[in-house]
Amino acid sequence: MARNRFVAVVGSRELPESWAHQVGDVVGFLVKRGRGIGSGGARGADQFALDAVVALGRSACARSVVFLPGSVGGARTAVLTAFQALGGRVVPGSGAGRTALLARSGRLARESSGVVAFLWGPSRGSVFTVREAVRAGRPAAVVVAGGGAELPHFSGGQWVACSIGPVAAHRWVAGAADPEEPDRRLTGLGLIFAVPEGEPVQGLLDHIASLSQGERLWFEQGLVAGDTVLIPHEALSDTPAFLTVPRLMRRFRCTAREAAGLAELFLSLDAGPAIVAHYEAEARRWGVAVVIDDLVHLVVRLELSTVWAEGDALDSAECLGDSADLVAEDGRLATLPMQVDGGAGPLLAWHTAGPLQAEAVSCPICGERYCPDDEAVELPQCPTCGARDEWEARQGARFLALTAEIDGCPSLTDLAVLGQRLYALGLPHDQAGVAWTHYQLRKAALEAAIRLGVAARALVARIEATSQRALPRLGAELYRLQRAGAAITPAEWRRVWYAYRARRPRAA
Repeated sequence: MARNRFVAVVGSRELPESWAHQVGDVVGFLVKRGRGIGSGGARGADQFALDAVVALGRSACARSVVFLPGSVGGARTAVLTAFQALGGRVVPGSGAGRTALLARSGRLARESSGVVAFLWGPSRGSVFTVREAVRAGRPAAVVVAGGGAELPHFSGGQWVACSIGPVAAHRWVAGAADPEEPDRRLTGLGLIFAVPEGEPVQGLLDHIASLSQGERLWFEQGLVAGDTVLIPHEALSDTPAFLTVPRLMRRFRCTAREAAGLAELFLSLDAGPAIVAHYEAEARRWGVAVVIDDLVHLVVRLELSTVWAEGDALDSAECLGDSADLVAEDGRLATLPMQVDGGAGPLLAWHTAGPLQAEAVSCPICGERYCPDDEAVELPQCPTCGARDEWEARQGARFLALTAEIDGCPSLTDLAVLGQRLYALGLPHDQAGVAWTHYQLRKAALEAAIRLGVAARALVARIEATSQRALPRLGAELYRLQRAGAAITPAEWRRVWYAYRARRPRAA
């Protein structure tokens, strides 16, 4: 690290106060070696680092800096005031929300001579800061404090154990990563089925002992095939697992009746998983009804083009019965795989429980590939730009610009003109539905912000003052006034009728 430059000491906002001493040890270790300290001004680890700098006095503060996501005045605290009074530098930010936080963290990482991050739990913001430091070629180290935190997964290098003063840490060493260790996070299933390396028998026993009872049942029943976990079940029908109605309902987002029809069509075509995946994408683009019509047409055309041998159809028909599958060509009971002595028990089939490792996704905004946390409740979020892996974000810049224009429409007049453009665009069904939803929400917001005129305010006041018994008579009067063309705008009339409906007695 360059002399007299600051080292960013950051971390999770949820870092327990019991870790304040370790943060202070790292700060003291760096300050004794002539380094300043950089902080993001947040609570948790950033606050502990700033407290430690102020406690070390004017010399430490004069070499240190705090980067804020917003203005200085809006974020002023007692410790920040003391830091500035002792000669510390405060760099204000601009903007608001997550964009301002990411900009602050990126600038802190790039202008520092290195980053030390205390990770507790997901620590997404801290991981982003470390990632920016690695990309900028700055030294980076992390302290895994707990709360389920783990070393971040970056490509192009590996983590090496080290210590920063008395605190154990891991530093990032750029270079070729271990090819045997994939740069992907283990899923929940992966944590159960991926046995750590070591002595085979003892390592396996230790891993099983660490599992809960429910996880142990999964471990005993499952089978790892490559990167996929397979679970056996009794094959009570000839329908493949990927063509079951519940699974098709989830994949195609359709009703049970539509899913049953899809299953029959795919069985008629002897379709494999790749064909089903193709039509799944087509259904999301054009709708399930269009896909079903296309498949029906394809099945009919194939049947019409099939050449059948002349003769009686019964000659080639299969003999059906309750035990038809258990009878061999010689008329005896067949011994099937996975059965003993010609037993009549069902065959075992296998269905996919899930992958061991999370599949990397591409950010629809910046194109960054990252591995989402499959255990997280929220949608995956890009660690670089903060964009969520949402449907709208994957519709392209043109559609995003359109929805942003609708959301920012300044007046009802401009919104009406924009609505005419929406009709002319001829958007696909799904995009049109979302766009018109944005339109209606913006329209409701603009109407709610309208300042009512004198006549409309007087009508609303009459509605509020009228008794429940006389309210129907007032409603008839309002109807006659509107038909007569009273000097009230349509938007004001909608507000008047909304006030009337709010007071109208409900039918028993």
